[in-house]
Amino acid sequence: MPNALTRLFKALTGKTWAHESVEAVRETIAKNAFDSLADRAQEHAKGADGLASSYAFQPGLIDLHDDLHDIWHYLTALGARADELGNATLTDTLFDAANSIRHGLQHVAAAAEATVPHRSGDQPTSEPYDVPLITR
Repeated sequence: MPNALTRLFKALTGKTWAHESVEAVRETIAKNAFDSLADRAQEHAKGADGLASSYAFQPGLIDLHDDLHDIWHYLTALGARADELGNATLTDTLFDAANSIRHGLQHVAAAAEATVPHRSGDQPTSEPYDVPLITR
């Protein structure tokens, strides 16, 4: 994989760079995940350790829901484009990923709702928002 400067230059000139083998894609994904694993785990554990009440979870969960919603739209758009290009395997994989994010959206929304103590008459739900399933 080219360095960041090369990737930036290519992006600025309207070009992209891509791996030419499945193995190279897998290696890059694994390296990126492994290289940041300890830092990410430590950062999130430190942040979670500072939460003192259920209300303290709410801002992060709402931000996370927004991020997941953006990812859902991105995967949906990519899936639609892959379908237009006739790549059925890529289309199905992207729509499967979008549907997985859809489930994550529902659970994160339910978790955000669970930060508010229940009052009489409140009805908590595990699926508060209807995000459509993606199908071809």
